[in-house]
Amino acid sequence: MESSQFTNQQLPDGGFERLECQGATSETYCVKLYGKLHFVKRLKAEHVNDVRYQEAFQKEFETGYRLEHQGLPRYISKTDDGILMEYVDGETLTERMTRNPSYFCQKNTKKFILQLLDVVSYLHAHQVLHLDLKPDNILLTRIDSDVKLIDLGCCYTDTFIDTQGHTKGYAAPEQLHGGVTDERTDIYAIGKILEQIPGLQIYNKVIARCTADNPAERYQTVGQLQKDLSSPKHPYLILLLLIILMVIVAVVFYPSSRPVQPAEAPKVVDTIVRVIREQPAEAPVRHESERPVSPTLQKGEPASMEPEMDKQMDEAYQATIATFCDSVFPPQAPSSGKAWADATTSFHNQTLQIANRLIKKYPNIPESTIRQDCESRFQHLVASVFNQMRQNGTKTSEQ
Repeated sequence: MESSQFTNQQLPDGGFERLECQGATSETYCVKLYGKLHFVKRLKAEHVNDVRYQEAFQKEFETGYRLEHQGLPRYISKTDDGILMEYVDGETLTERMTRNPSYFCQKNTKKFILQLLDVVSYLHAHQVLHLDLKPDNILLTRIDSDVKLIDLGCCYTDTFIDTQGHTKGYAAPEQLHGGVTDERTDIYAIGKILEQIPGLQIYNKVIARCTADNPAERYQTVGQLQKDLSSPKHPYLILLLLIILMVIVAVVFYPSSRPVQPAEAPKVVDTIVRVIREQPAEAPVRHESERPVSPTLQKGEPASMEPEMDKQMDEAYQATIATFCDSVFPPQAPSSGKAWADATTSFHNQTLQIANRLIKKYPNIPESTIRQDCESRFQHLVASVFNQMRQNGTKTSEQ
């Protein structure tokens, strides 16, 4: 770092506005320079003559000045009495969780986590450990709620190896007991931060791995953590795969008047995926009398088979998945995921039994026609209830 990047100038005395959020060892202000707002950080009076804090200030400026990332405020200059930085109009994560906990729906939480991991990964790639990650050091901008990571005063770099301070509750065991710190130390703090996010139980296993006391049992890099979070095992995805598997088994392995070729299996998958995806989110669950007439029942076939199928399918529906119409989409209520999967499995088993009974009772109707009609009703009812749950989840997140 060239000495010319430092100045001996004093910041102007006037125009300072003391900010509500103050640091443990520093005072923070907003000042308008050249028609633009800037952030000023100054050591508190009791620390001004302490060499340790002076060096920490210099370390923070030199480290921050050479970094360039959208998740970090820009460091502009260091004066005799403070650090001049880019002003970020926003609030801390602590303030956001307190004032607006409903903000943390699935979409917003995912955005927050990915942006936080991206900026921490950037620091690690540039040989910087933050070592004081906590909600008070994370800002969410007023517009778009983008993550800005602040306060590099406790960071470790290959130039400044001495670190001062940590925050109890977020500091890893190795920080508290004088052990070796590395990337996994920041990962521990990330896990502690995620513990504080409202409604984030779906990531419990990820959080547990981040916060393991033994660094060897944690994620070894932020990249590993990013990879694990990029494809979370949501209950509704498991459910969708389960439904697809059941339909394939029913179509491929149950006998029919026309053998199903292996090449047709992908078509079955496409059909069930399309049913789930294309069903309107606001579509209400229809009463059995409103369901469409079977497209496969041919003219001249026993008319009594259609209402009998409807009656039996409706009884199976009422006994298995009907109660889920008042439930919430699984990602907002992870505990309902297994119950929902068990209920749909039971419903499908009953669907197969209904088809077998109808095949015996109506031998003149092709077996494949009966099975196709039963499967069609099964898919329609599951998709309707599933979308009702999704609609309930959307209403809950908006409240």
